[in-house]
Amino acid sequence: MNTQKTDIVPLGSLPRPTSGDDLATRVRTALQTGAGVADESAQRLQVAATLDGADVATLDVDLTGVVVSPREAKVARERAASFAPTSREPGTIRRLRVEAHPVTVSGAPVDVQVDVAGVPFEWVEGAQSELGLAPVEPQESAPVTGSARLSVSAAALEQAVERVATQVARGHGLTLTKLDAQFAPAGSNGVAVTVHAQVRKGVLSATVEAGANATVDDALGVTLSDVRATSRNPVVAALLVAARSRVERYEGRRMDLAASLPAGVRLTDVRVEVGTDLVLSARAH
Repeated sequence: MNTQKTDIVPLGSLPRPTSGDDLATRVRTALQTGAGVADESAQRLQVAATLDGADVATLDVDLTGVVVSPREAKVARERAASFAPTSREPGTIRRLRVEAHPVTVSGAPVDVQVDVAGVPFEWVEGAQSELGLAPVEPQESAPVTGSARLSVSAAALEQAVERVATQVARGHGLTLTKLDAQFAPAGSNGVAVTVHAQVRKGVLSATVEAGANATVDDALGVTLSDVRATSRNPVVAALLVAARSRVERYEGRRMDLAASLPAGVRLTDVRVEVGTDLVLSARAH
């Protein structure tokens, strides 16, 4: 059975790397070509690694100053050719560090600090002498441990929301002329988002108000509430019905984050902090 390269990180051709420097070079190339890294920022991407047999003893990725586009990453994955595995060998990344102070994602600077241990993977060899690395779900008997923290300024997130809203509006035949997004704490551990926008359709202009609250409870349940998207303009209001209905079905429903994770990932202390920056942090044990 063929496995797509979207499931396997391509690391060039066989033989397998025998030094950390070789592996680091291959990982860096894979990130440049498959993660939507902008060419002008590619030189800032830093990778270091050490090997110990089939295991990667350490893998450090520094994305500080790098600009990435999820859209370009998706295009790169879709263009990837098929990978026909002929052999697999298990390994473990004993310590993985990913940091960025910041990395720019879709125009928004995001501060990232991830430090985890015990990440399982497989070395995959292909029929055309390809080499790849395939992620493997962690098992309960060998859980991933560590911590992660993501932070983005509210101002930068508002700009990102505006870019996305502009594209969404255009898809409905509307022109976005103004947008104001506000973020506030929701409960003891959540975020409330309120968006006021001005849109135009032909000679008609209308105001749109949208928003939602998302809260996280102590048992890692996420609940969406107060979902809304309205306009006093009947034409624009009608266009909002379909978009709102796709989200409103989750109104008041508790989504169990813990149940959706692999058995070997046990998150604790998931926190959402809202202020000048929006911060999401979590620990795994």
